Amino acid sequence: MTSTVVRPDQELSAPERPRSRVPAATAAVVGLVAVLGWAIVVGSGPAAPAASGLREAGLLVEWGGPVVTLAGRIAAVGTVGTLLFAAVLLPAGAGHPTPQAGRAVASASAWALAWAVATLLGGLLTVSRLVGVAPTALDGSSVRVFLLDTGAGRAVLLVTGITGVLAVAARTGTGRGGARLLLAGALAALVVPVVLSGHSSAAEDHLVAVTTLAVHVVAASLWVGGLGALLRYGRGAPAAAGRYSAVALGCFGATAVSGVLAAGVVLGGAGAVVAALGTGYGVLLLGKTLGLTVVGLLGWQHRRRTLPQLRAGRPGAFRRLAVVETAVLLATVALAVALAASPPPVAAAVPSATAAPAAADPMAGHDHGELSVGVLVDEDRFHVAGPVAAGSRVTVHNASGQPVTITADDGSFDVAVPAGTLLTFPAPDQPGEYRFTSAHAMTYTDVLVVE
Repeated sequence: MTSTVVRPDQELSAPERPRSRVPAATAAVVGLVAVLGWAIVVGSGPAAPAASGLREAGLLVEWGGPVVTLAGRIAAVGTVGTLLFAAVLLPAGAGHPTPQAGRAVASASAWALAWAVATLLGGLLTVSRLVGVAPTALDGSSVRVFLLDTGAGRAVLLVTGITGVLAVAARTGTGRGGARLLLAGALAALVVPVVLSGHSSAAEDHLVAVTTLAVHVVAASLWVGGLGALLRYGRGAPAAAGRYSAVALGCFGATAVSGVLAAGVVLGGAGAVVAALGTGYGVLLLGKTLGLTVVGLLGWQHRRRTLPQLRAGRPGAFRRLAVVETAVLLATVALAVALAASPPPVAAAVPSATAAPAAADPMAGHDHGELSVGVLVDEDRFHVAGPVAAGSRVTVHNASGQPVTITADDGSFDVAVPAGTLLTFPAPDQPGEYRFTSAHAMTYTDVLVVE
């Protein structure tokens, strides 16, 4: 008779667990997209005056781009976290990978593949938004120019290549040493877009801006990804949790310090950061700071209370607090995506007095975060974003319905730009101010400042 008795906890828990995962995952996705949408609206600030002749790619591209970027960031965090778990957090096995490490590395393969796909799709949406047409209407020339002649496009190619290799290599079930090599590759893929594109790559002090933002991105990814991997694969592994606590403490400090430094460099100093706090961009900065502070307090609670309970065989409190911590961190990632897509405040974005007239133009820069146009052409005139580096490639987009030329008065450059096209040309090698016109209409005139 005793064999027919079923314990109530078994009867209730078995069917409930699989049913609860789907709603929880759905709620998490909806919540992240909602945070992202709110942050984009806040970061975009007041609506700019309508630009004559400037085409729009449509709502699908305008909103799909940030969503795809967020998906790519989460995939990147998942790749880094699972490899960190296998390479660093788990104690070394006796000459062969532990089952937990094997599952984590296999998961890294799927994460890396998703990262590669999101990177490619994000690049397509970026150039589509820039040119002002749907992705299906893009011409091969614009895509080629984007991929080969712009920093953002080259970043897409490099990241896709690296993550594709990671996806294939991780399927072999590599050991601890191999996982460390894969982790190094994943961290390199994180840094590539920072070096080649984005606000910091265009900052006045390029080296400092890129270095601080690279540290910020790497530290945050290790922090968020490591916690997620620990929750997924580290059950019953208090040693891994202890190692993660040390890693998280270092990442917390690196993320906080590098974030402050990066904001100061991009915005133009401490005074500009304070002035930016009254803008939508500043609200997002404050939101990220608040998220960092909350997670820091949760980490302190981990070290003070839940880690001792985990070592004593009571993991419940640790898991519950870690779930909340992960949610806050992912929301902060969504804020970071919106922040990267938001142009810095105009006053902070002007590096010199010579650039002030261009910065006052609402179309100057045609800034889409990952790619800014140096010279924009509409039905009425040229729009120059600001100074360019000597010898660099200047991106031009002709949004008008007629072909134009960009012809320097001193003959240093003469470029034909067909209607509705995207192209680049080399800036002069010598610093100076280069006045240029168009052969089709002498009323089209502006100045390219080369530094």
